[in-house]
Amino acid sequence: MWFKRQKYVPKLPDFLALCERNYAQLNRYLKAEVKCGQSVDIQISAQHCYRLSVTEVARFTTTLDIELLDAQAYFRPRFTVRLYHDAQVAEVLACQHISRFQARYDYPNLDMLLPDEKRQINLLLRDWLKLCTAQGYINQELAFG
Repeated sequence: MWFKRQKYVPKLPDFLALCERNYAQLNRYLKAEVKCGQSVDIQISAQHCYRLSVTEVARFTTTLDIELLDAQAYFRPRFTVRLYHDAQVAEVLACQHISRFQARYDYPNLDMLLPDEKRQINLLLRDWLKLCTAQGYINQELAFG
């Protein structure tokens, strides 16, 4: 028996709440006056250190790159995140080799992206921020060099 799969419908209030929480968490790692080129290292364990770098500063937005510094790692997670200061939300612009996420994807698709890929990638940022809060510490010697 065949059944028709319902299309994914994004829930905007839930997505915005997620982006607001990510914004608040990311702001914990930024100085009051943010400048392009600033960075902070967040040490999770002896082997895992992430660098949060400011790559672009505009009147209402700040763009950050978050990447694992371990050159020996097979999988090196990398995010590009934009902070929208007027709305106080953070949104993942790119993760690994994927960028410009759509709100919804048909499934199956050629890239095998989930119907809610944009939400999933922002949930991944949330989980990374939780890890940083629980286990990470800022390397003060390198903070915003």
